[in-house]
Amino acid sequence: MNAMVISAGTLSSTPKALFGGGNVSPRHHQAQRQAAPAKLTLTRRGRLVLLGVPALVASSILVFVALAIVFSTLASPAHAGVEHLAVDMDSYAHSVTVLQGDSLWSIAGTTNPNRDVREVVREIVALNELGTGVLQAGQRLFVPIPK
Repeated sequence: MNAMVISAGTLSSTPKALFGGGNVSPRHHQAQRQAAPAKLTLTRRGRLVLLGVPALVASSILVFVALAIVFSTLASPAHAGVEHLAVDMDSYAHSVTVLQGDSLWSIAGTTNPNRDVREVVREIVALNELGTGVLQAGQRLFVPIPK
């Protein structure tokens, strides 16, 4: 029986050297592997992901910005003032002086008792451009004329 002796030098050799396929050193084999790098190719799907997805995101951002610009110019205060005509307040409302202890509800109830108080309060707030419901004694308010 033939016994094969494997030494430490034989373990680091290539398979060809072990089985008699030639005299190739391990350094020569590593140099061949480093000299020929693997070539990277993109498939159609890879190109789509690499180029298409960022292009889609960029175009959607541009569309969003364009819509924001268009809607902000349409809703600007400059357009709001142009569309309203001057209203003669004498035909629609009369002036009332606020007394001590008066509220919007009490004024709306006494000036127009036949209508819903909530509607009259809304009209008083709109006519006088009131930000809050706080009234001061002596303040002049426009109140809608009863119909």
